[in-house]
Amino acid sequence: MNRNSVSLCMIVKNEESYLERCLESVRGIVDEIIIVDTGSSDKTKDIAKRYTDKVFDFKWIDDFSAARNFAIEFASSEYILQLDADEILRFPQKDLFQQLNKDFYYIRIKNDLGSGLYLSHQFIRLFRNSSDIRYRGALHEQVPSDFDIERYGFLPSMEIFHEGYKTHLVKTKQKAQRNLKILLKEIKAKPTAFNYYNLGMQYILEEKHRDALIALKKSYSLGTQYAFSQKVVLDIMKCLQALGQFQEAIKVGEDAVVLYEDVPDFWYQMGLVFMEWGLIKDGQKCFEQCLEIGEENAYKLVQHYDGTGSYMAQAKLAEISLALENHEEALKYIVQAAKASPDTLAIFDIFLSIYPNAKNSEIFQTISSIWPFSSERYIQFISYLYQQRSPLLNEFLIYFGMEVVYPVSTFYYIVAGKYEEAISDFLSNKEQSVEKDPQINSNLLFLAMATENSGLLDHFDLPLSSKELKWFKNLVDTKKVSEIPVNRSILVIWKQLVTDIIQLQKYEFMDILINATDQPELKLTIAECLQLYGFDELALDVLVETSDQQINRKIYMVAANSLRKLGAMEDALFYFKKAEKIKLDFNVLYEQWRIYSEVDAKTGRELLQKISSLYPDSKWAKEEVYKRGVTI
Repeated sequence: MNRNSVSLCMIVKNEESYLERCLESVRGIVDEIIIVDTGSSDKTKDIAKRYTDKVFDFKWIDDFSAARNFAIEFASSEYILQLDADEILRFPQKDLFQQLNKDFYYIRIKNDLGSGLYLSHQFIRLFRNSSDIRYRGALHEQVPSDFDIERYGFLPSMEIFHEGYKTHLVKTKQKAQRNLKILLKEIKAKPTAFNYYNLGMQYILEEKHRDALIALKKSYSLGTQYAFSQKVVLDIMKCLQALGQFQEAIKVGEDAVVLYEDVPDFWYQMGLVFMEWGLIKDGQKCFEQCLEIGEENAYKLVQHYDGTGSYMAQAKLAEISLALENHEEALKYIVQAAKASPDTLAIFDIFLSIYPNAKNSEIFQTISSIWPFSSERYIQFISYLYQQRSPLLNEFLIYFGMEVVYPVSTFYYIVAGKYEEAISDFLSNKEQSVEKDPQINSNLLFLAMATENSGLLDHFDLPLSSKELKWFKNLVDTKKVSEIPVNRSILVIWKQLVTDIIQLQKYEFMDILINATDQPELKLTIAECLQLYGFDELALDVLVETSDQQINRKIYMVAANSLRKLGAMEDALFYFKKAEKIKLDFNVLYEQWRIYSEVDAKTGRELLQKISSLYPDSKWAKEEVYKRGVTI
């Protein structure tokens, strides 16, 4: 059986970084390549001419459809394949070498979101070369999807991998006003569901969630049968979450899982909403439901966040298990997630938080046993460990015998305890053109503390006032500081210094910080970090109350959680109740219930009744009420 001929039609502009990879991916696959350039000033056209003699210029008129339709005019094959320069075609042989009989074919596009995360969606990228099929839309151009359903097909084996998705988002942000103007003009001419959907997406990109919500609701009101309708509902949930309207987001999600019963994305999004709302047990149930649905039907979905039915849900379940102090359960889920998606950094991050005080050599051995070796993967881990300022970095560098260069080398020396070498490394390289790296400032502050050299702080590149910089110098020189208005910059620097001291196990410096200030907010930051690493008794010693009730509530919650972990249940309840008086939320009630369910069943049932009454959206609370025979 003869296969159909295919023409690749592309529009490009300044794509020299991507184009060659794209064209290599279709070598020997397509019969013809047509490239339309809309004004490149780099080597894009030179690269294109190495693959085809059909390279044409098109004067840009703010209309993507016009440019794409111009390219189609030069195509002579039976079918048109459309790719962008930052995309590559994967696994095409089975689908493109068969007999094609539909007019339009959906192909799955896998967008690289970074850190091992992917968003997949289906789009019409292969269609018959026919005069009645042309692109529409000035900005979010597409071939029509409103013909008879029998004219459409799906190519299940083939995939388009979009590696420039993050860059695309940055570029789009830079052109936000231009895009918004084009979209509003299109809506005025054609107020369609698709155009309102695109307007909503543009507003989300600009973080205007209220405007986005209005546009998305309008899109859905104009029709629910479109391929993108499912994505509209998901984005409505995300907007409601961003606006803090958690109850409304859950209601939308509950309706969505009835309409789209085999889609894990909605359960996953509800899980995220519940977690932010504080109802982590309900979040847990949602992520468990994601695993029940699984990924088996994901290929049928028009749009799908990869892993919501598997490794992403497992990672969230590990996170919740960790919050509930079930380390064995957390490890079980995170190992499953890592085996399913070893390149997802969020999974690696959660794994590291399970045993924060374990020896680095032991952690490295465990990582080696869970994550299959790949030089690209382990280099990604090394980069991540540097950004997180983890001493585990040195285990990787030493094991692989890697040459360390600035600015990573400065931190490498710090971890090794070679402070003079670290200072020398910084001073001899500080003129290097290094893109703003926050680790350099953290290195300087730690080195200043470790060597009692406040002069190093003159190299600080932070938005600090002269008074604030002097405050940090006094910390280094006199080990005592006066009270200062605490802003975000100071808190970020202070928290990183505390974390460095704990991770590097330089506890003599911790004593200096604890004794240097009596400011409750700074003491609270120390206590939070100590608690995170399991130093609960010391965390309790550090805390001091303040006149600010919002800060006091955080202090009471830290105190209560540490006391509970130490087995002082009555004292823990005392502080949970103090926190509740300032602000009542699900978490403070749930933590009290955890204690009462073990020490006072009757009070525990009464508290469960209160939780269920105050949070009617909590299915977990309802089930617990039923299970324990509580009357509401």
